[in-house]
Amino acid sequence: MSSYEYYEAHTGRSVAPKVCAVFGFLTGAVTALIAWLTEGETTAVAVGVVVLVVGLYGAIGAPRELAVLIAIVLVLGFGGGTYFIGSQAVAIYQAISQTEGPVDPADPLLLAEATAKFDDAAAEAGFRIELHETEITSYLQDGLAEIENNPVRRLEIDVVDGVDGESGTITLNGEFKSGSLDFRGTIGITLAAGAVRVEVLDLELGSLELPGIGKSAIGDLLAEVADLNAILTELRADVQSIEVGDDRIVVTGTQPEGDLLTSQTLLTGIAEQAASVGTAIEPPPEPLPPGIVNGVSAPGDRYYVALGDSLAANVGVSEASLGYVSRVHRQLQIIAGGDFGLRNFGVSGETSGTLIRSGQLDTAIAFMSVEQVAFVTIDIGANDLLGHLGSDDCAADLDAGPCRARIDAAFATYETNMAAIFDVLRAAEPEATIIFVRAYNPFSLGLGGGVEFEVRSDEILDAFNDVAAGLAIDRGLAVADGFTPLQGTTAATTHMLDASPDIHPNAIGYSLIAQAVVEVLGP
Repeated sequence: MSSYEYYEAHTGRSVAPKVCAVFGFLTGAVTALIAWLTEGETTAVAVGVVVLVVGLYGAIGAPRELAVLIAIVLVLGFGGGTYFIGSQAVAIYQAISQTEGPVDPADPLLLAEATAKFDDAAAEAGFRIELHETEITSYLQDGLAEIENNPVRRLEIDVVDGVDGESGTITLNGEFKSGSLDFRGTIGITLAAGAVRVEVLDLELGSLELPGIGKSAIGDLLAEVADLNAILTELRADVQSIEVGDDRIVVTGTQPEGDLLTSQTLLTGIAEQAASVGTAIEPPPEPLPPGIVNGVSAPGDRYYVALGDSLAANVGVSEASLGYVSRVHRQLQIIAGGDFGLRNFGVSGETSGTLIRSGQLDTAIAFMSVEQVAFVTIDIGANDLLGHLGSDDCAADLDAGPCRARIDAAFATYETNMAAIFDVLRAAEPEATIIFVRAYNPFSLGLGGGVEFEVRSDEILDAFNDVAAGLAIDRGLAVADGFTPLQGTTAATTHMLDASPDIHPNAIGYSLIAQAVVEVLGP
């Protein structure tokens, strides 16, 4: 007779139903947890319910011998499950906490290839980087040593193709320095106003698939390891598209530190075109005089607020009074009367994405919340597109595949960003006159000869302007035509024919842009 049977025989009570009742709940919870960690939520619910039902059957309806058997199985299941969870928890803790020790070296040739591509991108205002998964692996592997308290020794990237034209995902496989566990994570990538967002979709450590809090805690670590945005942030990049699939990642975007004109072929063509007709191009008349305010701010009872890129920031002229913002401010005082203040928030190099992320838009909105603002101008978008038009991909043929990929990415993100910007501005100032300024084409030199690049770039930039202009009109905003007055004139209204070509307007160019804005205000 077993001790269990002896106990029952001498006490006259059956312990088995009670054991089944208690351990039915306990073992059900433990086995459901294990199933959740290894197979997922649906399986966990099913396993937990089955174990609980078995326990209740042993407690209520099972014959004595079967109840005893069920009780024994439940007790053993609880003990084994508890041990499994405990051992896995210890292994995970050891893997995450051991940060001492070296990481594996990156493949030097692949690392050099990846680094060269990032270096090339750093030199261009518009870039398109194509990285094979082996190059990404080497680049991220090299960066592991730079991450503080890093427990990862080795990783490998696997780019998984998307379905039905959707972007794919990135699978991270790797080992911890502890050597006790390996890991596998699936990472999704999305874009928000030019910033790359990395999200851990699935995460497996050893035999466990971590959900909930566990995924969040350890997923943060793996997201840092695979943070492409951190790499691109070094370039101050504004990412316009990221394509994941076909064993590679292709990133298209802009960054303000690079040169807008990087194609030597294009620059040579412009120089030859200018030389063939002579560079003494007759400039158009300057329609508006310089402004009175030679700075970015002036006090007043009501304000004119300017947002934008290098045009609002007066790049290309020696004084702020020669820019378009100060000229418009002067005309506002004449047309609308009264003492108008001025606040110019323009930042050189800004794109539609960085306008949202860098703080210019938020700072302007904060100013509007405490001051009476009657007029707002915004010029933004040139830097979203012109760096691509001035690249080698687009120099020979603006309709070539690599060039079209750049342009299409710029169009798509520009539309999304401008809708958000206009919505915020209109909500902040429901009664103010808000004017979007269409960008001019610096390649529209007007040197004659029917140059194909000049004609096609005019068409592309005009269509690009239409994207924002349509959004502005839909929201009750006004549109100033800064494109047409400079079309075919930029040889004389910008610095494009200087010894070091520069797309920015000279004083005459800024006067033409200011006149376009003033025309919207009426007589």
